Amino acid sequence: MRLSDEQHAFLDTQGYLMVPDALQGELLAQVRETFYRVEEETRPAWKESLDRPPEFKPYGLGPTAHVVEPIVTHADIFLDLLEYPLTVSTLQAFLGPDIQMLDNALHVKPAGTRTHTRWHRDAAVGVYSGHGWSAEETRTWERTKACERPCAKLKVFFFVDDIDAETGPFSVVPGSHKLEVDRVPQYDPLTEMPGHVQMVGKAGTALIWHATIWHTAMDNRGARNRRMIFYNYAHYGMKQYEPCVPTAELAARARRRSPLCRQLLGLERMSGT
Repeated sequence: MRLSDEQHAFLDTQGYLMVPDALQGELLAQVRETFYRVEEETRPAWKESLDRPPEFKPYGLGPTAHVVEPIVTHADIFLDLLEYPLTVSTLQAFLGPDIQMLDNALHVKPAGTRTHTRWHRDAAVGVYSGHGWSAEETRTWERTKACERPCAKLKVFFFVDDIDAETGPFSVVPGSHKLEVDRVPQYDPLTEMPGHVQMVGKAGTALIWHATIWHTAMDNRGARNRRMIFYNYAHYGMKQYEPCVPTAELAARARRRSPLCRQLLGLERMSGT
């Protein structure tokens, strides 16, 4: 299960890649059912946060978003998506063999709410040196790489419901992930940003994107909530965001899972690397 060379080339040059039907059939149905269950179970805490915002807001989010971080502690299906072969194979082709999760979240942007952010990027333009890779890892990178040098950070969003132009779509400026500028230009309204593309698609779509790309989320002007699952990946040993550092309980569960899953959680490097 691997994306094509053409898709990898698009991600390298444009800074993002939409993968329709990444999740299908029974898997998509299970993801959606579990997402809705966790959303309902955490609704009381979210409503309380609207009146008394916590000190920490994931992703710098505004006062209305319903966010559960981490999400992988709530059901094994979210660990399955963390190491989903279709997306992880692409991450390895851009990051290298030492990938690790930095954070993960369930995210609901309520209908009729304004955006919480301006145009921005999540990381400075740069590459990873491959420092600390074994000879085997270096050979693996040379054999499977989809870009000239390993990237520093990539993110994956899974669409839980259909997203259209009215539903507050995540939006990017193609190619901006390689622009070495100090400041991202600002436009009011956000839709005035030249050349931007709104990420609209069906439930089950995966969006893979460089953390350095210029991006924002538009106002949700529609009557439906926007629901997505977030995963943030970098390199093994990089500091994970505090809420997503694995608990003892999660580490115990991970012992029954793959070496890759344990590496992604930051628990141990895969055997032989």
